[in-house]
Amino acid sequence: MALIIFACIVAVNIIQAQTLFTYGDHAVSKNEFLEAYNKNADPSGNRQEKLKAYLDQYINFRLKLQAAYDEKLDTNEELKAEMKNFKSQLADNFINKQANLAGLMQEAFLRGQKDILAQQVFVRFEGNDTGAAYKQISQALKELKAGKDFEKISVQYSNVQAVKDVIGNIGYITVFTLPYSIENIIYNLKPGNFSEIYRSGQGYHIFKNAGERPAAGRRKIQQLLFATPSLYSVEQLNRVKKQADSVYSILQNGASFTSFLPLYGHNYDEEADNAIEVGTGNYSNDFEKEVFDLKAAGDISRPFKTAYGYNIIKLLEILPVPSNEGNATYEAYLQTQMQNSGRLDAAKNKLVETWLSTTGFKKNDYEEAALWAYTDSALKNNGKLFVSHKIIRPEMVLFQFAGKKITVKDWIGYLKSKNISGIKALGYGRQMDDFIRESCSEYYRKHIEDFDSSVPKQLKEFNEANMLFYIMDKNVWSKASRDSAGLKNCYVLHKDNYMWKQSVIALVISAPEKNIAKSIASKIKSSPSQWRNIAAAYGNGIYADSSRFNINELPVKTHIEYENGFQTMPESNDEGNVYTFIHVLSYNREPEQKSFEEARGAVINDYQEEIEKSWIKSLKSIYPVRVHENTFKMLH
Repeated sequence: MALIIFACIVAVNIIQAQTLFTYGDHAVSKNEFLEAYNKNADPSGNRQEKLKAYLDQYINFRLKLQAAYDEKLDTNEELKAEMKNFKSQLADNFINKQANLAGLMQEAFLRGQKDILAQQVFVRFEGNDTGAAYKQISQALKELKAGKDFEKISVQYSNVQAVKDVIGNIGYITVFTLPYSIENIIYNLKPGNFSEIYRSGQGYHIFKNAGERPAAGRRKIQQLLFATPSLYSVEQLNRVKKQADSVYSILQNGASFTSFLPLYGHNYDEEADNAIEVGTGNYSNDFEKEVFDLKAAGDISRPFKTAYGYNIIKLLEILPVPSNEGNATYEAYLQTQMQNSGRLDAAKNKLVETWLSTTGFKKNDYEEAALWAYTDSALKNNGKLFVSHKIIRPEMVLFQFAGKKITVKDWIGYLKSKNISGIKALGYGRQMDDFIRESCSEYYRKHIEDFDSSVPKQLKEFNEANMLFYIMDKNVWSKASRDSAGLKNCYVLHKDNYMWKQSVIALVISAPEKNIAKSIASKIKSSPSQWRNIAAAYGNGIYADSSRFNINELPVKTHIEYENGFQTMPESNDEGNVYTFIHVLSYNREPEQKSFEEARGAVINDYQEEIEKSWIKSLKSIYPVRVHENTFKMLH
């Protein structure tokens, strides 16, 4: 008995030794504290001093968080919805990693550095009769391997007139121009080489890499289209040409291009800028040639004819392909294209085969013919579920995962959501395969914490951060902002803290690109009083404001001269996607008292600190804090 009591005492002492501090009935272990500290630990200076300072902060954090739990903020519907969204983001990130999004992005970036002039031999087949087409394309390949000219073989063996007319030329392509499977073939060919036979949904192809060039990038243009429908007579075509020539002449005499957009703008929208983005391989070769022949923003083409009519285009912006992978704007563009092209979805779909195993998928036995008949009846009766069927019941389980069973009712609901009202039995079988795959994907996403061990912890941290925000807003931030009397009293008591030191009244201008920032700076230098109009002319991506700043508060690193009209060079932020410069309007070297309104932001911050200290004091009376000093001394 004495031995048992001794063992219990030792166990209690070990547990207590690991407890770093308690607050009320709650305990925090040494390991829990160190895990939080080491996330953002500063290796410089005295570690024990830093640990002590962080301990005070961490105790306050746990007190606030406990107050949030006591108010049951973890059951708040708004916070639960935010956590659901965050969980979905975590699932996306994990699945993207499995689908090798990073690898696909790098591949797209590297391919986007060059354009390839592509050619093809194309033999179309009709329906399931592919034998004759395959024989024809095989003969073409044989002759190409014997050294015959590719263009001549394309004309000889292609059975599509449009391909013959252009002697097999597809034109220049770049990443995302063609379906991914064809892009893979062409980008894996060396210049001058051709592929083996490729079967598409329409026929058989042989592709050739006829040459390469550095990527031409994209162009942003506006277009005037003078349409020439196919039924137009020669006289009508001439009339349209004269109309286009007349408009071009007016433009050359200084008329605004945008003034003609309501009449001739292709797909004109009065609320949009009517800009069209043109990339390699997006449009017909003749149209793209005219676009890429324009050299500078503002250039306007002569009228030129395409299949749709006469065109006049204006170059708005050249969008070159960046040579470095760190360009955030281009990365966003690639990711959007990745989604739109379907290649990421295709990679994700392949993962479902693995997920069927990891999710514990099991298909139950059922009589397919009976299920299809039941399904037919239900769909023909607007999804009504029949409970009297001798074999099939709404609650009957069709298949299941580790934590969820999928029933006939779910199956009928799925078909109704797809607006399927009745199909042949074979079609139901294919729909069931799709239903299983979609159910698996949905289950995997909703239970992502079962497959990624890092998710539960991230969800807990996210939810507690939100709870902390809510409780701080309620007890500190909003409370301080609404207390006008308290704010003014704080200002009066600490008036000496709210002084203008050496200061300037200055313009702060930020732009997404350095050349744009430099252009704005040059114009403001010449006409500083027109800064609002100058900035507005560059669109919504420009931030411009005028205010008074103490010298040490300016958002640039460059030394500021006390000189009216002094202007800094545009400085990049850390991400390289915003460039900021300062233009000094006036300066003041003498200290000066700030008014309450001028100091309001600082006063609110100071008053919030006072309220927070008072709140922490009251929380410590509710949850008395006791630090185990011996445990703290063992921290390292």
